[in-house]
Amino acid sequence: MADFFDVVVLGDGRGDLAALVTAALLARRGRRVLCAGFSVEERYTLGPWVLPTSPVGFVGLESPAWRRVLDELSLGATLRRRLELHRPSWQLCLPDARLDVGDELLRELSREAASEQPMIEAAMTRLGQISGELDSILAQDPTIPAVGFWDRRESRRESARLPDDHGDVAAELDAASPWRALFSLPAMFGTDLVRPGLVASARAFELHRTVHRLDGGRRALAAILMERVQHHAGELNPRRPTQILTKRGRVTGVLFDGAREPVGCDELVVALSPDRLLPLLDGEKPPKALVAESDRLHAKRHRYLLHLAVPVDALPDPLGRLAYSVGDSGAPLEGANALRLHTTDGYGQHAVLTVEALAEDGSLAGLSSLRKGIRAHLDRLFPFLSRNLLLVHSPHDGIPPEGANIPGAPLPIQPMDEVWDDGDGERAFGITGIGYETGLKNLTLASRQILPGLGLEGELTAGWIAARLVGGTDKKRVQKQSVLESG
Repeated sequence: MADFFDVVVLGDGRGDLAALVTAALLARRGRRVLCAGFSVEERYTLGPWVLPTSPVGFVGLESPAWRRVLDELSLGATLRRRLELHRPSWQLCLPDARLDVGDELLRELSREAASEQPMIEAAMTRLGQISGELDSILAQDPTIPAVGFWDRRESRRESARLPDDHGDVAAELDAASPWRALFSLPAMFGTDLVRPGLVASARAFELHRTVHRLDGGRRALAAILMERVQHHAGELNPRRPTQILTKRGRVTGVLFDGAREPVGCDELVVALSPDRLLPLLDGEKPPKALVAESDRLHAKRHRYLLHLAVPVDALPDPLGRLAYSVGDSGAPLEGANALRLHTTDGYGQHAVLTVEALAEDGSLAGLSSLRKGIRAHLDRLFPFLSRNLLLVHSPHDGIPPEGANIPGAPLPIQPMDEVWDDGDGERAFGITGIGYETGLKNLTLASRQILPGLGLEGELTAGWIAARLVGGTDKKRVQKQSVLESG
């Protein structure tokens, strides 16, 4: 063996927050940790423009998952210095109305939706109660998804506190009401499920009542976590894993690209999805549990980003940092008809508008068609935008940058983040995807696929639970230690 670690943590080259949370926590708890395969490139450059790779609205900072992770890793002060509170939290742009969701929401409703305000408020109350019930469950730090008999028994008992996940998220509103988008869009973009249920939608809506911006998005948080790993004597390896070595049902080491000798480990944690993990295993017969997990979730949509650099005065003054836009209220919320808009200034008189859409067809032809639909949607939303564009580019569709003379070779196409469909699979608490176990005794999964119904909160929760499973620590002792050390 070239070297030996207590824990090796493998990423998939993106902002793998769950696995990085696990790595940082285990390093903090005294384990010798190696992180490999992680990317923290927060931006890419085109001429004078610096464009984000992973913008996101940070929500749920007071949730149990955030509090546990931030407290143990002593990251509260670091994040507070870098986070910017959105005011309003976000905006909903409909063809004939615009709603600011924030402190003045009730007054906004009386202005834009007076006739439906009682029904909207009733829906908000119901979703808040569902989210509050889930919050109290998560505060007990259960193992979700369950591992073992006792966890499954506890899971069944606690899940009975929640309503039927197939319920209508906006049952109080008429089926044709355009205001139903108020309750569906946060979950549509804020979770990693194609069809988020009632519980996931309630949680996403409630957490979006307060939204922060972190410059650099997901990968900025990934960089902070990697710094924590190094701070606690963990190591980083930029090489790509080429093979996972196993013997008698256990992982013995990992072979990296260009290395002659594998790196040994007691435990292996991976952010790779099961279908990407299976080809790396050297065993002749893959574990049945891992094969079963690989069939549980399927990538049905992808997150497509389109960046537009414009003068600040080409955007309407009231446009907030985060907005959702619906082009046609009578059409399904899919493709170019439903967009999430991130606005970033910082270039003097210029701003970058990053548009996110969920692509059904991930082919280059499909993305080209989606791009045209997005441009048409934006032209209706911002009538003066097209004539003022300074740059248009997507890192995903292979189309050369518009409006800028960028010398050099064509830019590489960046993969899109996936959004998964679980078919008719059972979701514990309405939020779960695949499990942590793989069929190999010391190989644990920690990724966005574990708790896809919670989005960013789910990644932190999954990372926390995976650290407990790998470290073999009693959760009450870990919580008590964190409280004592935080003062």
